[in-house]
Amino acid sequence: MLNDVEIKKLQEGLSSEDNFSLIFGTLGDPGRFQMFKLLTEQDDLCVTDFANVFNISVPAASRQLKILEIMNLVKRERMGQMICYCLRADNPIVEKIIKIIK
Repeated sequence: MLNDVEIKKLQEGLSSEDNFSLIFGTLGDPGRFQMFKLLTEQDDLCVTDFANVFNISVPAASRQLKILEIMNLVKRERMGQMICYCLRADNPIVEKIIKIIK
């Protein structure tokens, strides 16, 4: 049976910033996972590129990418009137996910 110290340590681990359940929930959507995977193959892509590749509307692509951005998996860059996305290379979780899927 766990003692109080062990229970507290486990509880702290569950509430850590690296909440993998949220990350896996985000990537559990097939479309978002494919978008993330595509970014592992291309350095950066614009919203219209995603819309064309996946044959979806620009607003639909933008919504899915926004979710990936909120989860700190991708970052957004404005290039004139275009919004482009790339992976967050500074996020260690992104590095771990890339190792798993490649």
